[in-house]
Amino acid sequence: MLARTRHRSPRARTTAPARDRQRPRSGAARRGLRALSARALVVALLSAGAVVAPVTALPSASAAPAPVEPEAQVLAVPDLGARADLDPSAVPPEGAVKDQSGQSVVAADDAPEVAAPAVAPEPDVAVTPSIPVEPDDGESGAGQEGQDDVAATGAVETDDFRMVSVSWNPDSATDPGLVRSGDATVQVRVRSEDGWTGWEELGVEDAGPDAGTVEGRQARATVATEPLWVSGGADGVDVRVTGEGVASSQDVAVNLIDPKITDADPGQPGGPAATANAATVGVPNVISRKQWGADESLRTRNCVAPDYTKNVQSVFVHHTAGTNVYSQAESASIVRGVYYYHTQVQKWCDVGYNALVDKYGQIFEGRYGGLDRNVVGAHSAGFNAGSWGVSVLGNYETARPTPAISSALAAIIGWKMSVEKIDPRGRTTMTSAGNYGQSRYAAGARVSMNTLSGHRDAGFTSCPGAYLYSTLPALAKQITTSVREQHWEARDSASPGGSDHDIYYGAPGSQAIACDVDGDGRDGIAVYAGGVWSIRDDASSGPATRTFRYGGPSALPVCGDWNGDGRDGIGVYVPDTGLWYLRDSATDGDADRVFQYGFRGTVPVAGDWSRSGHDGIGVYDTSTGTWFLRGTADAGWYGAKYQYGFSGATPVTGDWDGDGADSTGVMKDGRWYLRDSITPGNPHRLFSYGARGDMAVTGSWAGARHDGISVVRTWPPGT
Repeated sequence: MLARTRHRSPRARTTAPARDRQRPRSGAARRGLRALSARALVVALLSAGAVVAPVTALPSASAAPAPVEPEAQVLAVPDLGARADLDPSAVPPEGAVKDQSGQSVVAADDAPEVAAPAVAPEPDVAVTPSIPVEPDDGESGAGQEGQDDVAATGAVETDDFRMVSVSWNPDSATDPGLVRSGDATVQVRVRSEDGWTGWEELGVEDAGPDAGTVEGRQARATVATEPLWVSGGADGVDVRVTGEGVASSQDVAVNLIDPKITDADPGQPGGPAATANAATVGVPNVISRKQWGADESLRTRNCVAPDYTKNVQSVFVHHTAGTNVYSQAESASIVRGVYYYHTQVQKWCDVGYNALVDKYGQIFEGRYGGLDRNVVGAHSAGFNAGSWGVSVLGNYETARPTPAISSALAAIIGWKMSVEKIDPRGRTTMTSAGNYGQSRYAAGARVSMNTLSGHRDAGFTSCPGAYLYSTLPALAKQITTSVREQHWEARDSASPGGSDHDIYYGAPGSQAIACDVDGDGRDGIAVYAGGVWSIRDDASSGPATRTFRYGGPSALPVCGDWNGDGRDGIGVYVPDTGLWYLRDSATDGDADRVFQYGFRGTVPVAGDWSRSGHDGIGVYDTSTGTWFLRGTADAGWYGAKYQYGFSGATPVTGDWDGDGADSTGVMKDGRWYLRDSITPGNPHRLFSYGARGDMAVTGSWAGARHDGISVVRTWPPGT
């Protein structure tokens, strides 16, 4: 059902003699039809903001804090050799810790307690359990019976810090993942205001840049454990490393980072709230790099500019591991710490993730270069190019994700997938770049994986943790619901072939229609649902140019140039009564024309049947395929009546041959039957374009003298 109209420029229309209006004039503006499918008769309420494929911008940061550079301390971890050769004098006496000069001092709290190390993790699994504390045997930092090599700091008093990791130079350039492979165990405990914690085992950092890149070559020189966040801070540390290879290295170091917590941090009283640029459609509120206090000099020390990929095929979900104990006010500080750790300890170009989410639902902008651009990260070794990475702060091998996490992941991933047109429930094939033993797949391997995957699907890791990983199917379903929209495949001519314009616009269930409301000679696109119009002035993806209410749930929309001014007005038709309510402009307000023309079981059409310079109206009987056309937009007898069509077909109108007069046709299940005149007979054009269930819409998308066609269906497919 639908309206279609022809346009000429207003000046040509007002100055040309009447006889000259019978055929198109040189340079005249004209436009095409519009048609709705019978399937679209059931109208769904158009949700606010349903227009997709937004042009996005970075979140604004008007109330941003100043950049914050974390403070860092680096402690050497000496090699203590085999357990039998340990010098008891190297172990601080009970009740003491060492300061950074190595002198023993009396601790204000109880002596640190020592426990046997945990069993080394199995291959392919990163484990970070808490280790039970056993009675202190006076051997803080020492190895245990049967362990060949031990490196340890002993209990060391330090400046205040909130994040700790251990790093070393790998013995092998091709397989630095010694902790991951079970060849070594790294354990740490810290002294907070409540005393010494239990031993915590740190798995090796399992993310990383792709092999063969500048960032990848820089990162090969250092291997580091996942950073451990210490909520509330600490001023003492005790680290031990056991296992052949790592412990005997002379370059094992403990990295202590204090990212600071400032009054200007998001989450603090009076701190900046996450914001999205007012011109941005669809992107959720995000805490920008400036808002979380990123010191941009940290990334530029290693790399000049971010790398970009042509398109994004998939999204990987991660967790940062470490601890789940942190406050909302600490989240920005954790992000700063991860940023410092990735750039200064591991020598990456930037924080590895494109976005980060905390357990309170806050979303943080990750790697520099633009959320709306396809920045290559360092989150999934071997598959960074062509993917996007989002990491959740915390360890979800040991804790379940909060509802706020699920909502935030759905929001940021759904937005990115909508922009990139990634089916959240789909699969994609990616080519591995390899990465020095961290990727599951050798360089060049073609791998089929889910478009929404966990890091473990690409690398040797348990990331994003068993609890978070198990939610990914439900998350994909949730995202699919949020990103559903209408996909227009438009052709510039009424003929078979490939799509000339792929457009994403409108909420599923709304009726698609074409209108030239600005009179530029090109049809824009519109959707109508429940009496709400959302119109774009051209045939492209993007936000609505104008949205207003005119009509109601039982009405069907039409567009046409009712008064010959070169611009389409709008209208609605009520099938039960045959009443038309037309406006001469695409605005809300009272009807300019109200009349009755039609009867129950008919749907409206519009077009310039006789080159008159304005649109007439008509109705199509869906049960018999009979057309009743009238040359003007008012009540009266029909000017043409004929049968062309069949039950279940969608009527369409348009100027298929460019002769200046609209004619009629029908489409059913992707099969088009078009006539070049308003008469019965055999089709002048018979071809296939589209599929069963598609809506049919026609119009002049590029301003040509003839009309083209379009099919409209719901995206993602099968929803």
